[in-house]
Amino acid sequence: MSGMRWLDRHVSLFSGSLRTLLQRESDRRRCVGSPYAWLFQPYMGEEQVALACYASASEHPVISVAAVVLNQRHVQTSRAWVATIANTRSANSAMLRRHHQVYGTTVALSPSAENLGALAEFIGNRPLIGWQIERSLDQLNMLFKEELGFGLPNAQVDVAKLHHRQLRRLHPQVDVSNDLGEALERWQLPAMNSHGVLSEAAASALLYIRLQRETAQVA
Repeated sequence: MSGMRWLDRHVSLFSGSLRTLLQRESDRRRCVGSPYAWLFQPYMGEEQVALACYASASEHPVISVAAVVLNQRHVQTSRAWVATIANTRSANSAMLRRHHQVYGTTVALSPSAENLGALAEFIGNRPLIGWQIERSLDQLNMLFKEELGFGLPNAQVDVAKLHHRQLRRLHPQVDVSNDLGEALERWQLPAMNSHGVLSEAAASALLYIRLQRETAQVA
């Protein structure tokens, strides 16, 4: 089953309220003729991008991000975008160091239109997948709107919701947690080797592939 056909079958797992859909359409119209217009076009390929994002709430937010390309067969960790986005002049230096240490980033980028544009170009118009992805994207999308005038318009699949649905189908009485590590163990996947954003993005991608195969088997 192709990636896009599978995504079409699971449209209920896509995040986004009516307000979000209307906002995306407004953004699309505003970006017509801009260098980012292509991001709003439907994606016809077989790849997705797994995204993990952690933000420290403050007057000057610090956000660590990892985006990893995957297809139906494997996670392409050699194709990854990893950085902490922060205004290094105003951000709390201790918080910045903590993000580098805890989330495994080595690069700090300012939240400029150029840097956010580079992330948008990396993601392209491919669907985004991630563990509780809507919550992860909140702060990042705020930066996109401030600097580029739009939030990421990509289709999104919440791997946590997919995991919950599949597990309840197999075991209706089981308690389902919101812990990614427990989900990996439940589906007999390798544990994350760290709490870094790249590790989480790769883990959510592996889980997505595993659940996709599970769905195909019962289709």
